[in-house]
Amino acid sequence: MKFISVELENFRPYQGAQKIVFAQDAEANVTVLWGTNGGGKTTLLNAFTWALYGTLSDDLENKDQLINTTVWNAAAEGTPLSAAVTIEFEHGGHIYIVKRSVYASKHGTLQPRPKPEVQLWRRERNGNLESVLNPSQRLNQILPERLSRFFFVNGERIEALVKHEGGDDVREAVKTLLGLEAMERAVVHLPKVAQKLRRSMKADDASQGKLDELLRQMEDAERMIQEQQRRRNEAERERKHFESEIGVLNLKLIQLSEAKELQQNRYRLEDHLKRTVTSRQGQEEERAKLVGSNGFLAFLSILPGEVLSACEQLRERGELPAPLKQAFIDDLLKESRCICGTPLVEGSSHRAALEHWRARAGLAEVEAAWNQLRGIVGSIIDQRTQFHEALRGFDERIAAAQGEERRLEHEIDEIGIKLKRLPSEEVVETEEKLEAAKLARDEKLAIIGAADAERKRLGIERDDLKAQIDKLGVKDARSRRIKNRIMAVEEAATTLARILELLSQGVRRRLDNRIQDLSRSVSFKSYEPELTPDFELELWDSSGAERVPAPKSTGENMLLALTFVGSLIGEAREAQKRDRTVFQGIGGDFPVVMDAVFGNLDEDYREAIADFLPKLASQVVIMTSKGQAGDIVEQVLRPRLGKQYVITAHTTKTDVSSATETLTLDGNTYPYQVIGSERTGAEITEVNNR
Repeated sequence: MKFISVELENFRPYQGAQKIVFAQDAEANVTVLWGTNGGGKTTLLNAFTWALYGTLSDDLENKDQLINTTVWNAAAEGTPLSAAVTIEFEHGGHIYIVKRSVYASKHGTLQPRPKPEVQLWRRERNGNLESVLNPSQRLNQILPERLSRFFFVNGERIEALVKHEGGDDVREAVKTLLGLEAMERAVVHLPKVAQKLRRSMKADDASQGKLDELLRQMEDAERMIQEQQRRRNEAERERKHFESEIGVLNLKLIQLSEAKELQQNRYRLEDHLKRTVTSRQGQEEERAKLVGSNGFLAFLSILPGEVLSACEQLRERGELPAPLKQAFIDDLLKESRCICGTPLVEGSSHRAALEHWRARAGLAEVEAAWNQLRGIVGSIIDQRTQFHEALRGFDERIAAAQGEERRLEHEIDEIGIKLKRLPSEEVVETEEKLEAAKLARDEKLAIIGAADAERKRLGIERDDLKAQIDKLGVKDARSRRIKNRIMAVEEAATTLARILELLSQGVRRRLDNRIQDLSRSVSFKSYEPELTPDFELELWDSSGAERVPAPKSTGENMLLALTFVGSLIGEAREAQKRDRTVFQGIGGDFPVVMDAVFGNLDEDYREAIADFLPKLASQVVIMTSKGQAGDIVEQVLRPRLGKQYVITAHTTKTDVSSATETLTLDGNTYPYQVIGSERTGAEITEVNNR
């Protein structure tokens, strides 16, 4: 996907028809739009998402007022008015034009709630425009709305990606990239299909009442499981909020000189504690597996000896192993001749003696079983000894880990006490807020743990009810078919859930590798980024003996978020090259449109980001103010600069102080802010690049 142009017609502050043509050259792929704060940049960013999806960001005021207010106020009562945004873009070798419009007749000063209309055309080779049916669906196929937040970026909000709440957005992006929404819906809805099928089953007349009761109980269990899941999700969202707050407070402490050393030590101890807890939990899981598979050995202290004693008594009596094999005696009786040549005539004493031995002869199966039993029972004592030794080893390691955890927790608590004893009021206040946030987080973790335990209990209860239902005799062939369908549906749900997780984690690992590669090329600090298995963006400092969380400043957060956006674009591009899209997933080359990307960054980070942006995507649109970008565009972006525009802000106010009225670009001067204008709004002017 590559933008060719965007045209705004009476859209919010943009009066009349105003058009921007974007840079498309591979070497000069950057378009810069200069505008003052509050001068129309955010509206322009929203123009893209409104034209493509009909959505506006939450920070945009008066969302219903889409028609330019100057035009609206000047119009006579009853005058039909409109506003529109038209985007022309190329995708998959085709040229598309999307236009979203809103119409209203003026009746009073307030505009009515808009009802936008969207049209999509594809330009044919002969130049004719062919209307595309279901334009919203087609646009979502080209660039899904769930991914748009990563390609139309407000620099002041992109930092949310690196907070704990951002993990949900990242996870959704991965699923959308692969086109897994349908599979995700199937995993949710297939159990409901199975439950619906069960309701249509009929049991034998005597069992119908029991079937109805079991189905009712199962529905109650499902409902309670869903309620516990809802409770868990709510607690998880709040936990992530407190985790983000903890991160901010930790960063603040490490930036305060009085607390820096103590806070760095606490980072190290907390990371050590986390790894110790993880190791201890792994040992506990392994111990549980050992007890589950070999726990019976603990109850066999006497039995092996008794079995061996019984076998020895049989051996001493000559019964085991048997002196003769039954098959050998049967062959002699069949041939009616002994091995010494004596005839074995019916009724003779010789034949009677051999038949007597036949009763004492052993079967081959019995002999084999006896030998196997002796071998197994003989090794049980050794197995039992090994089991006790392994169990003792687990207990010792777990106890040692628990002791280490207590020591680390004590040292961490001591650091908190030392911080609160420092003379700095700011340190003390921050530490108290940090303790409160950790306490609130731990409360949410307790709720999550309780909900998980209850879901597990209810799941066992539900599975037991399901087993009872399956055991009931069904009434007819139709009910038997329903039972088979239920089994197929449940198996499909389990399989799809596993596939969904495997595919998502596969893309996560590829994105993680891309993020690390991009980070090494743009970051001037030895921090290591990570996209965790929980789809959260983390930054680690591995300069010391142990890896600790890096103190993420605004600059690091911005770079980390941008490397994720770059990795997402790279993955989509690679998917198109290798035809690696799955389940209608997206593939292609996508542009990035960014507002306020330089924000409040210091000079070093401005240069790093300015150098990185042209490499981020094949087409980059940057909206910035002169104050934010400074001389960075001229110094760093100049070789990649293809187009420039100035967004002139008009205001009727006259008492505005310290306003930058002009902007000089490439030796030409352009109006930047017009004070005392006849109207309020924004005007777009193209810069004549040298």
